[in-house]
Amino acid sequence: MTQIQRVANDLGPAELVLHDLYQLDDAAVLSRVKALCQDVSRPLILTVKNTPQVVAELARARRRGKAVIALVSDLDQMARDVYVGIDNRAAGQTAAFLVGRMLGDRPTTVGVVLGDHAYRCHEDREIGFRAALRAYFPRVILVGEAIGQDNQQKTYAAVRRLLSEYPALGALYNVAGGNLGLLEALREAGRGTDLLIVGHEVNHVTRPILQEGLIDFVVAQNPAELMSNAMLHSRQSKAQRDSDQSLVDFGVFTRFNLPTYGWEVSNEFDPADGGNPK
Repeated sequence: MTQIQRVANDLGPAELVLHDLYQLDDAAVLSRVKALCQDVSRPLILTVKNTPQVVAELARARRRGKAVIALVSDLDQMARDVYVGIDNRAAGQTAAFLVGRMLGDRPTTVGVVLGDHAYRCHEDREIGFRAALRAYFPRVILVGEAIGQDNQQKTYAAVRRLLSEYPALGALYNVAGGNLGLLEALREAGRGTDLLIVGHEVNHVTRPILQEGLIDFVVAQNPAELMSNAMLHSRQSKAQRDSDQSLVDFGVFTRFNLPTYGWEVSNEFDPADGGNPK
């Protein structure tokens, strides 16, 4: 999320305040959300799990007049005014198309790496991936998933277990973060170069991995477009909004066509990849 933070700093007004909720437990996130909902005059742009407790708190705040913008990961409609992000089911379908076409018309097993099903973006990507494989590539079978919670160490352990259970996997689709843990698990299992990998986001973590050929494809969108759209909707009244979704275009990137926003260099911690300094 460091890209989002930099874009927000560039685009945002002086009164914009960023709160890092990464790796807080659910109780701490709920407490922070409650605190942020006290002042209903200030719009709230957030990326959180779609838990019943968070949904209920945001719904109460909206009834009191607070504007809530779900960024990157959608929430139940009662909990937000607008969702700003990509069509995550379409992103999952795109990943399935890449995997199916690359593996060819032969029986193959594949796996999915998730952060947490409570993030709607992760759930929707997995649903799109599974549905597209079943519809268009029935010989490519999704056999297992690894839950890494967007954390390097947890992703490493989860992928190691998945590879141990299904050693003949032909591809992995990582809908979440934890990419360095994923790659460490692949190397230790001797699968560092022969497994097709599709992931998400182009940033200072994934860019060098792409350039080295350790990830084959990533699905990504421009963080500046995400943040500018979110801020635009946060300033609009309900009457000014013509939709409760603002979908941003996404692309498929390889080592050969990296977007300009993927060339940013940072020494910060990157929550999107397990909070590890790069």
